[in-house]
Amino acid sequence: MDKLLNWSLAQQDPETASKVGAPDPKLLAELFGQNVDDPTLMKQNIELIESNEATDENKLISFDNFEMLIENLDNANNIENLKLWPKLIKFLDWENLEFVNLTLSIIGTSVQNNNKSQLDFLKYDTGLSKLIQLAQNTKEVRVKALYALSNLIRNNEKSYEKFNDLKGWELIGPIISNPEVNDKTILRSLSLFNSIQTIAPKQESFDHIHDYKIIKIFKNLIKSNDNINVIDKILNTIVGLINDGYKFDSEELGEIKNITEFIEKEFKDVINLDDLKVLKQVN
Repeated sequence: MDKLLNWSLAQQDPETASKVGAPDPKLLAELFGQNVDDPTLMKQNIELIESNEATDENKLISFDNFEMLIENLDNANNIENLKLWPKLIKFLDWENLEFVNLTLSIIGTSVQNNNKSQLDFLKYDTGLSKLIQLAQNTKEVRVKALYALSNLIRNNEKSYEKFNDLKGWELIGPIISNPEVNDKTILRSLSLFNSIQTIAPKQESFDHIHDYKIIKIFKNLIKSNDNINVIDKILNTIVGLINDGYKFDSEELGEIKNITEFIEKEFKDVINLDDLKVLKQVN
């Protein structure tokens, strides 16, 4: 790997490249992934990312290569076998937020609909807390942190339990009620909320929704946002709660009535009418 890295770095300087001469065919084959298995490529890309001698451009390429590799389920599951999870989690502490974003994307892709990788990630205590911290405090990487959290929690009981223990519920309300947050972040937050609903004990989830005044936040968001995708997502989310047996208290019933009247007036021609019909039946 060192020879391969040195040759790759030498090619960036024409003068140095001329002194180095023609590359070893075996090294060139390794560089372009010929006759090298995926686990080896995964390790090589991480080694290059860790190298102090590699340029940021080369590191970005290695991040992209690694993510393409772990889109394959077997390769994603091999992250644990290759002992690469601690390295990826450590990358989340880097000051270069572009690298942090790419790492979050890798984590989110690895654990998506993948129970083994979800559980493997949870073996490392700092991983989940770091995702929550980044989603809370670092707006430059928040969307990708929410993406990773949503995929980690969906249909995974242990992920949700740890998320709940770390007070992850406190993420959702402040993010979607923040007027400075963009629509993409709101949609990612709603995806996280819906991922929680796939696995959280119903009454526990319902209690959190009451406690954090999520329905009121939904109402305020609908009345302050003109993005039909956001409106439709919120409406669909509320209908999902209704279908799950959520019981609205008197204050929430007032919010639902307000939402229904507003949507009928402003968005009736573009909204899902079946969802609106369900909402109108709440009393």
